[in-house]
Amino acid sequence: FTKAHEGLTKRRKERENSQAWYETWFNQSPWLTTLLPTIMRPVILLLLALTFRPHIINKLVAFVNERIEKVHVMMIRKLQPISITDPSLEAKSETLSRLESK
Repeated sequence: FTKAHEGLTKRRKERENSQAWYETWFNQSPWLTTLLPTIMRPVILLLLALTFRPHIINKLVAFVNERIEKVHVMMIRKLQPISITDPSLEAKSETLSRLESK
């Protein structure tokens, strides 16, 4: 009986030595299997938010600036109507109409 017990303890030690460092944590404390994924999800989401937030804010600011500029051009056209007699004014008018159509 003692020989079988020694063999079992020897096999258990060999198995523990062959396991990776994180596997021994999960065998010693099974609550880590639920705690780590619970903690890692918010941490990963926070890192992603911190990484991509400047890009998203820049795109949003560029979009708002573009809209404000279009409104500004529309207001200028309402306040100062352009009479098309000069060929250079025709080209400018076409450019403005293209900008408004975008």
